[in-house]
Amino acid sequence: MKVDGIGFDYGNTLVTDQFDNVMKLKSLDFVRVLEANGYEVNGKKFVKAWTDINAKVNYPYCSHFAQETRLIKVLLESLGVKKADRNKLSQQLLVAYRSGLKYTLKNDKRIAKVRDVLADLKSRGKKLIILSNERMDTIDVQLRWTGLWRFFDRVIVSERLKVEKPDPRIFNYMIKAFDMPKERILYVGDDPQRDIRPAKHMGIRAVMLERPQAMSAAAWRDYSVQLAESEKPDYVIKDLSEILKIVE
Repeated sequence: MKVDGIGFDYGNTLVTDQFDNVMKLKSLDFVRVLEANGYEVNGKKFVKAWTDINAKVNYPYCSHFAQETRLIKVLLESLGVKKADRNKLSQQLLVAYRSGLKYTLKNDKRIAKVRDVLADLKSRGKKLIILSNERMDTIDVQLRWTGLWRFFDRVIVSERLKVEKPDPRIFNYMIKAFDMPKERILYVGDDPQRDIRPAKHMGIRAVMLERPQAMSAAAWRDYSVQLAESEKPDYVIKDLSEILKIVE
């Protein structure tokens, strides 16, 4: 496939969600935070409650990857934590969570393979852009933790534009950022509804990175949408490295 520009979704395309790994790594720290503030809680019960909230609560520009104060406040309310304590506790839990996120991302062996793929594409002269439903501050720090930032010519984030995928306006913004005919652009994502369908509607060729079934079942989004024939991806891959065989 002859393309000069490649757009990438961020979450679960370039970087996989580390939520479960952080829960395993930091569960004792979370319990200690609560105990230090006078709340006794079973570690397994707490992790299950947070997992349930993470799967159920969603809103515009919500950063499930980095977690947010708003999400944690909903969690604390569900556990019966006093309203007066929720702000302080949510901040302490957020600090613990993001320290775990930094550790797990830095130690994710998949990241090195992603860097290799991106380096290869850059060596071929491809222009690379991220298009993500994320918050700018959280994606920026994660790109630096993983070393992925240096491969991208542009990072387009829904929070900054105040519009989210699958809205065609954000895809149109990406097309303008590439500054090339859309026939020379490829978009890679894992979500049929938010990545593949709108890309195809905009006349962009699309590659879907297939998510493991267990990941899709645990996600806060519905990945079971059925695409019409005209909306289906041009290619389906199971590993990001397969892009190197698709792109000339």
